[in-house]
Amino acid sequence: MDNACIKCGRCLSVCPVYKITSHERFSPRGKNDLIDLCLEGLLPNSHIAEAVNACILCGRCKEVCVLNIDTPEIIKKMRRRLWPEQKLHLYRSFITEKFLAFLQSETKQKVDTGIWWRLFALTRTLKFLPISFASRPFLSNIPTPAPKDTLKTKGTIAIFVGCGVNFIYPHLGEILLKLLGAMGFNVIVPPTQTCCGLMACSLGDIQTASRLAQQNISAFTQTKADIIITPCASCYHQLKIFSPYRQAGISPKVVELSQFLVNGGIETILKKVSSLNIKQIRTTWHDPCHLRFHHQIWEEPRQILRQTTTFVESSPEGQCCGHGGSFMLNFPELSERIFSQRQQAILKSNTKLVFTTCMGCLLQLQSHLGKQKARHLLEIFV
Repeated sequence: MDNACIKCGRCLSVCPVYKITSHERFSPRGKNDLIDLCLEGLLPNSHIAEAVNACILCGRCKEVCVLNIDTPEIIKKMRRRLWPEQKLHLYRSFITEKFLAFLQSETKQKVDTGIWWRLFALTRTLKFLPISFASRPFLSNIPTPAPKDTLKTKGTIAIFVGCGVNFIYPHLGEILLKLLGAMGFNVIVPPTQTCCGLMACSLGDIQTASRLAQQNISAFTQTKADIIITPCASCYHQLKIFSPYRQAGISPKVVELSQFLVNGGIETILKKVSSLNIKQIRTTWHDPCHLRFHHQIWEEPRQILRQTTTFVESSPEGQCCGHGGSFMLNFPELSERIFSQRQQAILKSNTKLVFTTCMGCLLQLQSHLGKQKARHLLEIFV
């Protein structure tokens, strides 16, 4: 699919999967070689499936590649080719993806307890739990903001909630809703929005990803919002890069949360809303791969923490936590080993709190460090 690779090995030095396995077939260049052989008819699909799926899609290989080979995109295209025969083998991620897509397509967002227990049974052997599912999804109980004179507001912002906030962290949606209102914006939460489709897209299920995108496009186009903000870094990534969102004009309206807050002036915001009294508490930041390596966003969240806490750097290079959505479901042991390296750096920083904005990263951090230590950036603004 891309024969330009000169086998320099730069990607090996940054790939989190290769660094803990030392298997060439799990390296970016090894995967590209296997994909080329498969496309040339020299290897069957079954011989490369494991290697192609054992990728977090973090994007670090592309960042360091001297030829700018887009290995994550190559792998995603190959996964689309493999999906029809792979979906039953990748049963954990397949069922989870279908679960999220189905449940969030229900406009009333009713929770069937039986569905939750089936999902729990599916994942009970994985350490990405504990998850405390909300008694009611955020979208089924959207707080109604006080009406504002639209002529006197700064503009209209629509919130893309995402699966994590909707089902597990509804309090984050409530914080964001109040925060934006206090900043002087008219805030809309489209009730018919659904999953962004990132997991489906990453797995290769482009049909489901496109269907979910069309539902979101319909929901957000009707709002006529000036800006779209999501609390989740991974949802932000999908809304910015997936072609249906770009073609519909949704992507240009999507603004990353930390950049939005910094541009709004942290000191000004703190005068309008209450915040945690943590100026003297040592904190650190965990970079979501989607933000750092796909969108080059890493300074703004650190700037927020410097202004509100005693910030300590724990990973200037942006270590991966090993979650990777479907990667954690399909390769839990590798995910654990990758996180152990990130955990060592966090513990070495001797910090009390670690913040992030990716729901997958937050789940990974909380499952190992605890809910009191791992927090979402919005939780600074109580």
